[in-house]
Amino acid sequence: MQKNLNNLRAFFLAASEKNITRAAERLCVTQPAVTMQIKSLEHTLGMKLIQKYGKDFQLTEVGDTLFVYVKKIFKIVDEMEYALESYRETTQGSLKLGTTHSFARHFMPDLVHRFQEQFPGVKVFLKEGNSQDILDGVLSFKYDLGVIGRLPYDKKLNFIPYTRPEFLLVTPPGHRFRENKEISLGDLNNEPLIIQEKGSGARHAFLSLLRSHGVNPSVHVEAGSVEFIKEYVMHGEGIAFLYKAEVEQEMNRGLLHGLRIKEGPLYLQTDVIFHKNTELSPASQAFLRLTEVVS
Repeated sequence: MQKNLNNLRAFFLAASEKNITRAAERLCVTQPAVTMQIKSLEHTLGMKLIQKYGKDFQLTEVGDTLFVYVKKIFKIVDEMEYALESYRETTQGSLKLGTTHSFARHFMPDLVHRFQEQFPGVKVFLKEGNSQDILDGVLSFKYDLGVIGRLPYDKKLNFIPYTRPEFLLVTPPGHRFRENKEISLGDLNNEPLIIQEKGSGARHAFLSLLRSHGVNPSVHVEAGSVEFIKEYVMHGEGIAFLYKAEVEQEMNRGLLHGLRIKEGPLYLQTDVIFHKNTELSPASQAFLRLTEVVS
């Protein structure tokens, strides 16, 4: 038989305090309201729970038995409320993030570290893929949030601009552009280009940039591995647009050469994306606030 939890709580507090007036004060209701709730519970059970003696009362045998069980019930209720409050305050829970391979190596470690310093009870799951992979994962609710290079977005997605990492046009040391202090995008017509795989935000951004300047490079190789692209460029097989942080060591060692572009520095807009049709968890909201602070 279903019992009204409010009626059970009124009985529990009255039995705990051994006083209906104090129970009413704890519930912030009137004394008659507590008496009415207990009588309603007695009516539902068809058994007497308390026996009044003037202003005092004592539990009946049935009341004693019920009190044993309601103490257990409200101990569990209190534990449940504490656990749920922990989620509300972002002290518990999990956060599923998706990001690209390069971002996972270079700026996500610091971002996740900052997040976990503030919210050590939240377990973070970080998965890698290209930008399209992560976008698809957010659409299918595989990830709570994605941090990717900007792509054409599905109308079901929301996005918040995050940061704009610098990319460089890199060449092998002996390339004909080496003597140039800077080159124009127009100089890249028919130049063999090593480019990221389909689904990459960098690929989309830089091919779009070249097309907007009427440039038609010769795409020589497509690859999902940045390490492969770097090695291929170092072997003199073409040039590539690569994230500056990915190539600084090779440039310092003279294995790659970075070029300035007359049209200006090359930046890739990155975004934090999430599904429009979902209510963001406290952990997701906290992570979004953190990206706004550090962007």
